[in-house]
Amino acid sequence: MKVRFNRWYNAVLTALLSMLGYGCSFDEPMDEYGPIVLEYGTPHADYTVKGQVTDESGTPVQGIKTSLKIVYSDENDKNVYGLDSVQTNASGNYELKTVSISARDLKVIVEDIDGEANGGEFLSDTLDVDEKKAVQTKEGEGWYRGAFEITQDVKLKKKQ
Repeated sequence: MKVRFNRWYNAVLTALLSMLGYGCSFDEPMDEYGPIVLEYGTPHADYTVKGQVTDESGTPVQGIKTSLKIVYSDENDKNVYGLDSVQTNASGNYELKTVSISARDLKVIVEDIDGEANGGEFLSDTLDVDEKKAVQTKEGEGWYRGAFEITQDVKLKKKQ
């Protein structure tokens, strides 16, 4: 009688605990930042990509359109999402800002949109944002990884 009661008790207890979501073991997954906390949300950070656009001789170029885009590719197609866009100032400087999961898929698109007005016509260029150049400017907490600044200078070639 006692054995039958123990089996019944164990079966009910097992069913109850499994309905509540209790597990018997847990291996904590790791990434480059340490243990991955399993909760709802998405890790993200603030990224500022800035730099200077110059011609081949090193002269700053004003009025060049710089755009920050995120590019996701899969086996079927390529998805491009525009995040920020500015024109370079008189010193050829630009600064683009975004919130993203990672800088790995970020690209800077550089286009001459005003023709001869900025000292000549220049070829467009696309740069991969180099996440290795990221400098952390603000500490993060929880899902927020902090703020990072990346400098990407661009040297444009003139159209022939």
